Amino acid sequence: MEIKYFDHPHHLLSLSKPKYGSKDCPVCFKRLGSIGTQTYNCSADGCRYGVHESCAKLPQEVQSPFHPPHPLTLQRHRLYVDNYSFFRCGGCNKNWLGFAYRCDDCNFQLDRECAFMRQGKEQLDKKHPNHNHPLALFEKVPTERYKCVVCGKACSSDPDPTYGCWECRLFIHGPCFERKLPPEMHHFYHPHPLTLSATPAHLHITCEACYQEFAWVWYYSCKHCHDFGMDIGCTLLVLPTSTSIKSETQIQHFLHGHPLSLRNNQEVRPCRLCEKGCTGPTYVCDYGRDNNYRTCSKYIYFHKSCLELPQQIYHPFHQYHLLTLLDLSHYSSRRYRKCNSCRKHAFFIAYICESYNCDFILHVECSTVVMPPITYQGHSHLLQFGDLQKFRDADKIVIEINLLECSACKSNISESYAFTCLYCDFNLHLHCGPLPYTIKHKDHIIHPLFLTNSPLPEEVEDETDEFYCHACEEERDPLLPVYYCAECQFVAEFKCVFSQVR
Repeated sequence: MEIKYFDHPHHLLSLSKPKYGSKDCPVCFKRLGSIGTQTYNCSADGCRYGVHESCAKLPQEVQSPFHPPHPLTLQRHRLYVDNYSFFRCGGCNKNWLGFAYRCDDCNFQLDRECAFMRQGKEQLDKKHPNHNHPLALFEKVPTERYKCVVCGKACSSDPDPTYGCWECRLFIHGPCFERKLPPEMHHFYHPHPLTLSATPAHLHITCEACYQEFAWVWYYSCKHCHDFGMDIGCTLLVLPTSTSIKSETQIQHFLHGHPLSLRNNQEVRPCRLCEKGCTGPTYVCDYGRDNNYRTCSKYIYFHKSCLELPQQIYHPFHQYHLLTLLDLSHYSSRRYRKCNSCRKHAFFIAYICESYNCDFILHVECSTVVMPPITYQGHSHLLQFGDLQKFRDADKIVIEINLLECSACKSNISESYAFTCLYCDFNLHLHCGPLPYTIKHKDHIIHPLFLTNSPLPEEVEDETDEFYCHACEEERDPLLPVYYCAECQFVAEFKCVFSQVR
């Protein structure tokens, strides 16, 4: 059988296999010569042109509801990139290879499957409560090209019907169309009301519960927090009425958007809150593990004791505002910032200040510090008395904490302990900071000890080369101040009276 094809000057012959071996069909860009596929090949000698029989029989002109004003003509796309003709379909908004159904007047094109989507005979009498235009029943919906705006799964006319709006490129499964979605709701995972919304065009949003991206779907957003959104599946996930399911207790907790199941964990898993290993009774997120669609992309584990922490606290380190326990994964501007107390990076969960223009962050571990901050007359902020060596050991690398400069004497702080500001780069050596003038010590209960510069007068007079601490009986640094009883000539270096100073 011989035909004349509009895309080629020569006649084409119907053959069971390509005339000159394997080659791509210019219409669909799939391989010619696959088993059971009839092809049309050029009858001229030496011409390697070939096309699938099914592609050659496509109508040259169609009328599509996606573009009512004009008919669309099948034609080779003109834009070539590396010898491939790419085009973006005006229906599914995806890039395709090969021929397109195109309107040259409007610069509009559809791929070959979207061009044959048709509206069924049934027209809905009323609109969906969450959409302004009437919806129609669709036929021949290409699988995987269009997704339901409610559940996010691929639409298909078989077995469930698909409803949609041509103008908005919006599609809904039949069961999802019947599903009643509250326009506004309260969720345990977020303090503000959540409102049913539609994702803006070409914008991908990450669900704050399952951490997966979604686009072109309805979701629940917060009008107060512009970057907070949850997909419908996570938002409407409801706990069963019974707290016991298959001998596993489930709870809802403000630190995670899905219910958590109590398990007896055998493997060591890092707790998302304290980052220490979880074994034994552990709360685990199981959301979506039994289906192949959306699952919680993070492996979430919590110590049972960690979930008993209060959601909000007042802390002496930040006496101005309330601190809230939050997952920093949802706050890109705050993630990877450092804790104001220990100066270690805060990656996951921490107490943060939500007040406007306040970026105070406190690790959960640092929030348990009971030692109050110090008010120093020479500085407007609170000072913390801390162990700098702990910061160095925690980071395992040389960072700016090793290069702290004393704001009083302008020299580097090499000692373990120092006074540091909780809010800015203000630091003081021990002997430059506000140490108590007098203390009592268990190793010298007869008299109080007084803060004194070293070396002591008698040590200078004796021209001694050895300086000892009477509390630990070890050598001490003669340049650091000491606590001293002149009557008994009892000398204690700072590290030995540290607990009394605190």
